[in-house]
Amino acid sequence: MKQERRKRAESISQKLLSEYLISDLQEMSSEFGIITITAVDISSDLSYIDVSVSSLKNTELLTKQLSEHAHDIQRLLGRKIEFIKVPRVRFRYDESGKTSFEIHQTLQELDIK
Repeated sequence: MKQERRKRAESISQKLLSEYLISDLQEMSSEFGIITITAVDISSDLSYIDVSVSSLKNTELLTKQLSEHAHDIQRLLGRKIEFIKVPRVRFRYDESGKTSFEIHQTLQELDIK
């Protein structure tokens, strides 16, 4: 898959995944708080789509819970995006969101303006 087409597919995938989280997985927000999709990377051979996610609560369980919905998400992507081969969905936890939040909290506690 050409680089520009892959980037476009990643962008569309991120949008579709965000919509799926909002519409179909609302019950997860009570357990994890706000779930953010920070990046979507499709392998060049279309074998995998790696979805980087973050949340502020129960971070250790987030990817496991989302992985239970990976097959449904894979079917959704296959219906909405024309792939030669529909990639398997894998979830990875992105620590950067949590780290940013912790830095922000620390700065607020120090009352630096």
